[in-house]
Amino acid sequence: MRQAVAAHPNAVVLTMTHRHRSPALSRWSESVLGVLAANGFEGPRRVVALRCLLGYLIGAVQLEHLGPLSGPGTAALAGKSEFPLLAETARAASEVDDGFARGLEVVLRGLASR
Repeated sequence: MRQAVAAHPNAVVLTMTHRHRSPALSRWSESVLGVLAANGFEGPRRVVALRCLLGYLIGAVQLEHLGPLSGPGTAALAGKSEFPLLAETARAASEVDDGFARGLEVVLRGLASR
């Protein structure tokens, strides 16, 4: 999904409103559901896990294309002295190599602990 959006970044805004019409996203969801089912996720727990992973994927893709860490928005946030933690975090953003993979790891660990 990330590769498809990278090839067509204008599609980012369509990811939520047309996700039910996307064969590629349906294939992705079916694959993820297979992994979840094989690992004991059933019923409402599987629903929550899929929505968590889908939400992470769509949110991460939107951030990568509409608000990248190296973008002007992050630079502006880094200078906001009235929000010191936000500014410090924005300055640290340049040190993040693969935020997607690291964030996904956090999400997967959280799902595994439930």
